[in-house]
Amino acid sequence: MVPQTLVALVLAGRAFLPGGGEPSPAVPSGGAALPPITARYEAGPREVTNWRFEAVDDLQPKSLVVLAALFRAERPVVSRCVKLNNYWCIKSARWNGELATDSEGHVGFASADHGADAAANLLRRYYLNFGRKSALDIVRRWAPAECNIATSLGGAAMLAVKGIGGTLRARYLASRRKGGSVRYTAKAGPSGKPGRVSMVLPIRTPQYRVPDIAAGMGEKKKAVQPAAPLVREARPAPRPAPRPAAQPTATASVAPKPMPKPETSTACAPDEQRLRNYAGRMVETLGIGPTDDLKLFEANGTPLPNLAAVMLAMSSFELGVLRATPDLIEGAIQRMKERAASERAALQGGGGAPSSQ
Repeated sequence: MVPQTLVALVLAGRAFLPGGGEPSPAVPSGGAALPPITARYEAGPREVTNWRFEAVDDLQPKSLVVLAALFRAERPVVSRCVKLNNYWCIKSARWNGELATDSEGHVGFASADHGADAAANLLRRYYLNFGRKSALDIVRRWAPAECNIATSLGGAAMLAVKGIGGTLRARYLASRRKGGSVRYTAKAGPSGKPGRVSMVLPIRTPQYRVPDIAAGMGEKKKAVQPAAPLVREARPAPRPAPRPAAQPTATASVAPKPMPKPETSTACAPDEQRLRNYAGRMVETLGIGPTDDLKLFEANGTPLPNLAAVMLAMSSFELGVLRATPDLIEGAIQRMKERAASERAALQGGGGAPSSQ
């Protein structure tokens, strides 16, 4: 009874969706030309006009998708990538079916099939062309860390701050002032140009004696003592400098102090944890670690079985509550297999180099 109710809910939702009568542009296999694209990107709401229609077909859980599309739900149920038919939040690279990009470079695809094809092709590019075999290597490029310090400064700003604060002179000056501390600021320049790192050191100025011309305003003038006559004394012969005492050898009771471990930058600690969580989600159903080979493709570009599981996990991590359907992913993998076969046949027949997309 539950499957029939779910089907009825999906069909009813499709009928009431805005633009539900518009056909979704199909992605043909092989190198055939695409039909005219009916979907369009609207810059105001930052969405593709057919995203509800595509979401009902290609996202799950179905009941939540239909309700979210009908009642125009926003975050956290419907993320911006859902409205772009881009269930892997891919950036622009002249993908097939790319309509436009939002203010942050995320692609608005004409259909969810185009978005799935782009995700599969991008993973193949990372795996084969860039040599990123593990989940952690892929996500470091797929979703790079965004530190709190301006990205134009990168690690140089953090190294500069730590270098200034770690000097012996800075620590000494900071310790000489009661209740004071050394403050640092990092500011990026205009148009993403490298900025500068500033340091504020609270320093106490020395107290000088009041000069004679201002006597009565501060200290009292002291009586001047007559200078004693200079008597030249015989200079004693120099003595040899004493040798330093031998250092005691390390014993069980007197152990040498451990050397401090090299300090690592913690400016991107939250993003680093996010990347590790992302990589862990990608491999949790494969029985491997985040730094192990994912085994996504053969050397000739043929997809392997792990690709479907990785794409499903990545879609779930990117979208949060929703995720791509297995049918959408399997369709993209099948089209990739057909293209790989046609490219191999073209190479064997002298047809030229295969395309990257």
